[in-house]
Amino acid sequence: MADLMVKLVAFCAFNFLRLCERVLPPSVLSLLLWPPAAAWDLLHLRQRTPLTCWRRFPESWRPKRWRFVLRQSLGLYHAQLLYVWPDRLRTARWRAHGIVQTSVRAPAVDFLKGLTIYQFSLSPPADVPVFLSTSEIGSRPLSSIRKILDPSQRLGMLLDVDRGKQFYVRFENRLFRMATGAIRLAQMLDAELIPVLIVETSTWKYTIHFGTPVPQHYLGNQPDMQTIGTHLLQEFSKVITRYPEQCNMRLLRAMFSLPENGVADLSAAVHAAESR
Repeated sequence: MADLMVKLVAFCAFNFLRLCERVLPPSVLSLLLWPPAAAWDLLHLRQRTPLTCWRRFPESWRPKRWRFVLRQSLGLYHAQLLYVWPDRLRTARWRAHGIVQTSVRAPAVDFLKGLTIYQFSLSPPADVPVFLSTSEIGSRPLSSIRKILDPSQRLGMLLDVDRGKQFYVRFENRLFRMATGAIRLAQMLDAELIPVLIVETSTWKYTIHFGTPVPQHYLGNQPDMQTIGTHLLQEFSKVITRYPEQCNMRLLRAMFSLPENGVADLSAAVHAAESR
């Protein structure tokens, strides 16, 4: 019964927000949504542990503490509300660059699965969906994935660190845990792997930063994962150092300090990180 009520409230709220998006100017809609979005952020603040995560930053990435805590306390959920109207992002009202992209996302929790399927069904155009579930990647033939990438054969990588197979990369004085999915997909499809970061420059205004693609010879039959990871982190750092307060918790929880006396053996550092 409780799950049923949650589903009902979620569906009602979802459709109410979609109605508001159609009838209200973006500036008014943004202002009205700030209080409930901030309340949701504060409700989940304890589990985000922003001060602990702030200490995980490499020195060269570290933002001012107050800016980071403020962003993590009041500014995360509001930015994510764009996911409520994926079918509207193609309109002139929202589209900034006209770049068609697909976001690969983990499957929804069971009690919100129906709402997520409905949300994904709104994703246009049909041949290049806004959302693609990780479960669909495994079930789709490579020809279907190639169709999404065509004609450019470029694959943008958003740094997502807590799904699928992982590997560890040393960078500055940190050990980073990174996902291998985009790397392996680029290798299978013989596609370019391009580091991509999206930053919010003002309310619901975003800039997409494209880094230098991973050199294609790194993606051969035996991908050089350490070299690929180092290249990606170097490209990501060019943007993150300018907007570090926008880093999400998944990224920060994938950073581990190396022991002060140094670790010559990477496997020993990985074991120490995983035991924390």
